[in-house]
Amino acid sequence: MKKLTDEQVKGHVDSVAKHGYSIMENAIDQEFLLEICDELARLEEVRPGGDIPPGPFTGFVTRRWFDVLNDGEVWQRVATHPWILQVMEGVLGEGFLLSTMGSAVVGDGEEAQLIHADDQVYLFPRPHPNLVCNTMWALSDFNETTGATRIVPGSNNWAEDPDGQTAYESISLDMPAGSIAFVVGTCYHGAGANRSGADRVALTINYCNGSMRQQENLMLGIHPSRMLTFPTELQDILGFKICKGAGHIFAQDPRTEMNRHYGASSQEDPYLSVRDTLHDTRAARPLLSSVFCRFSLSD
Repeated sequence: MKKLTDEQVKGHVDSVAKHGYSIMENAIDQEFLLEICDELARLEEVRPGGDIPPGPFTGFVTRRWFDVLNDGEVWQRVATHPWILQVMEGVLGEGFLLSTMGSAVVGDGEEAQLIHADDQVYLFPRPHPNLVCNTMWALSDFNETTGATRIVPGSNNWAEDPDGQTAYESISLDMPAGSIAFVVGTCYHGAGANRSGADRVALTINYCNGSMRQQENLMLGIHPSRMLTFPTELQDILGFKICKGAGHIFAQDPRTEMNRHYGASSQEDPYLSVRDTLHDTRAARPLLSSVFCRFSLSD
């Protein structure tokens, strides 16, 4: 895959700054798209219905799978899509991190999601620099009927967070399958209602400024020996790369000390052999808090 030109990167970064979002068509080739869909079908078999219980914000017929870097290798390539990494540096700055990643498969009959902003999980008053940028991967067509994400253009430049009550004037984030949309964390948005008769299949891959805490505790959720098998560019956005002095071990690149501590890298993790058997118990538990429900899950 060829890199984006500087002009193309600037176009997306400028659109995000002005409107709060940008759409990149033809970003997922057909082979890659089908590979991801096959992995989602496998997850439906081993962890049916998704990894979290239904609810008014998360959706009643929406399937969300998490901890996916402990699943198929395809997720490593999703997280490090080269065009996304190029644009993210312009939006979030050098040293940005992968914050959380998973699916948002919106089933037929799902109601529209509450309009929210992804960076409300962080307690910073607006206006503030970009802290979060989400990418929405359209694995099926996004339009008004299928439940495309609804966007309030320009809301990223407003002085207040969405209040959870106002019926904001929004547009449908229409894009064909194979597209990726960038939505900055201050932009008001929410999944639309699906009336298509079929699933709206998507991924939400969220990144944050390198000085922020990641929403999903990826450093604890993945065994260190397994992380050492990941490509360097994925290790970097998981937190292995020092960002302006933050993230070191003994004032060095953490990889050096991790190799000493954990020995040879290995994809083997005994926990993974029993992880999926805990699905029913995990999915039946209530979410941690209403704050998590409202601000941590995007569509």
